[in-house]
Amino acid sequence: MNRRNFIKVMGTGAVVLAAGPVVVSQMSGAASAALRPTHTYTDIRKTLLSYAMLCPNPHNIQPWKVALEGKDTILLFVDSDRLLPQTDPIHRQIHIGQGTFIESLAIAATHFGVRANVHYFPRGEYSHQALEDKPVAAITLQRDESITPDPLFPYLLTRQSNKTEYTHELLSDIELSQIINTATGSDYSIEMVQSDSDKAAMRGFLNQAMFIEEQNADRSMETINMFRFNDKEYVQHRDGFGLAQNGVTGAKRWLAETFFVTRSAAESDPARFGKEGIKLTEAVTKSTQHFALLVSKNNTRKTQVEIGRLYNRINLLTASLGIAQHPMSQILQEYKDMLPLQQEFKQYFNVPETDTVQMVFRLGKAKPTPESPRREVRDLLI
Repeated sequence: MNRRNFIKVMGTGAVVLAAGPVVVSQMSGAASAALRPTHTYTDIRKTLLSYAMLCPNPHNIQPWKVALEGKDTILLFVDSDRLLPQTDPIHRQIHIGQGTFIESLAIAATHFGVRANVHYFPRGEYSHQALEDKPVAAITLQRDESITPDPLFPYLLTRQSNKTEYTHELLSDIELSQIINTATGSDYSIEMVQSDSDKAAMRGFLNQAMFIEEQNADRSMETINMFRFNDKEYVQHRDGFGLAQNGVTGAKRWLAETFFVTRSAAESDPARFGKEGIKLTEAVTKSTQHFALLVSKNNTRKTQVEIGRLYNRINLLTASLGIAQHPMSQILQEYKDMLPLQQEFKQYFNVPETDTVQMVFRLGKAKPTPESPRREVRDLLI
């Protein structure tokens, strides 16, 4: 993609908008109507799965398979066909995505007067360096008239990872305290990046991490494979992300997808596509006033899953407060090229060598973006 010409075309968006709402609506396409799962089923388990699928997960790859056992149990597995081996070689992020799924399901269950009893790794936990064909969790549902509906339930539908530039509005101390307190009572800590010098250092680390990621064609192609370049791809795959999730919508999106941002161009020159990702990272980190780290003392598979549950709960809380949130995981990835910078990053932020930074995310204020797509429940069933 030629950036200069792309910006020039983006500037013509106002001309197209001036043509009127009919033209713009024709350019918005199928992806403007969110591709989201059906929520009404006779089997409560499928209903709960449809809400669980809305959770945050790496690259919106939706790495879940489920088996319905008996009349009241769900077995959750990692979908081994939906991994990110180049950027998540030990599948740590994929297991965090199992935890986000569990948390959304458990929250949804309370809305329906059901308690979700979660038993982690019922057939044995495997190494944090391995992936075995064993369930991550067995979730047994129990009717419970005394259960209190979780107030975060409505935000399952609206929660998002907002990848756009944020305003310079600062969050209040009360808001920051609410976020930090989400980890109270757990084995994990949320550490806010407070000083201007530390924020500047964080921006530098995140920008450099994205630069490192994009120096390898296979890593770039992994992102390109999950990028959806037009409405046809959204409808076909119902996963991934695209320009809309980066804040490019309406006429501007149509112009970009029609003339510049195409799969053939990206696949023929992944380095150029990666350069745009680097520039986007620099823009969004520059706009961010709040960064946070989610840290654990160990890095077992169970810890990764529990971290996912906590991260999702933070994201739902921020959604309820009107706060934008966006994970930035490049600096935490375990492939060889990233490890020296990752060590420097941990040392700078005084994270003990034996601890693991499981998530880095930014917080702020921004306009919401279109919902990311999801598949249907039937696509997860074994």
